[in-house]
Amino acid sequence: MSDDATPTRSGSSGTSAAETAVRAVARLGVDLLVVTLWVVFLTVLFLETAWPRWLFYALLLLGVGGYVSITAAWTKRGREGDSPR
Repeated sequence: MSDDATPTRSGSSGTSAAETAVRAVARLGVDLLVVTLWVVFLTVLFLETAWPRWLFYALLLLGVGGYVSITAAWTKRGREGDSPR
């Protein structure tokens, strides 16, 4: 008997643990970059215009929340095709 039919731990997508880790680190890096750029943009804008501080925090939360709500759908779409483990 051969061990050719042993199931893999990576699931049906065929990705290795290393590939999954690299994708997670890349995604975290992109998220960190986008949020940092948003904060820098708002900071420069509000320092130049002297708008109220409450508006800065409201736009900061709305921007980050909007980004998270948009990108969360991307990861859910990728998981729909996976079979339960």
